[in-house]
Amino acid sequence: MYSFQTGAGKRKNKQTVRILSVVIFVLVIALAGVTFSYVRVSGVSRATHEALMARATSETNEAQSAVYRLTQSSGTNTMTLLANVRSHIYALQCLNTLASNIYGAGTIIVDNSMLSACITTLDAAEQRLQAGSVLTESMTELRDEVDAIVALFAGIE
Repeated sequence: MYSFQTGAGKRKNKQTVRILSVVIFVLVIALAGVTFSYVRVSGVSRATHEALMARATSETNEAQSAVYRLTQSSGTNTMTLLANVRSHIYALQCLNTLASNIYGAGTIIVDNSMLSACITTLDAAEQRLQAGSVLTESMTELRDEVDAIVALFAGIE
């Protein structure tokens, strides 16, 4: 006939409980690791964002300062000041590229159309300067465009 072992069911239950305990323990450790990693990466991402925004704010303020020096310039260093403004606008374009590479396509710090308008105005001002024309209108337009970019960062500081 059939022989039954006494306590076989209890041993199997104990073994199942042990296995489940080990699995739960491993899952808790894994969850703690993932949580720690997420918190750490979140902090790094926040720091990166703050650094990008601080640099963008600095570049816009420097561009504005250069534009105002340009409008007060006597004309001897106008080309140098135009190049200085161009370098700050270019730096903002680079920051846009960095933000897009870090956070994904479509992420920008400054609207590309605003930066393109500044570049177009700078090109026109340089052409007028080389032709010996008056730059008053170009400088006013450039100042307004840079002031609009600076206004984007007014509440961030």
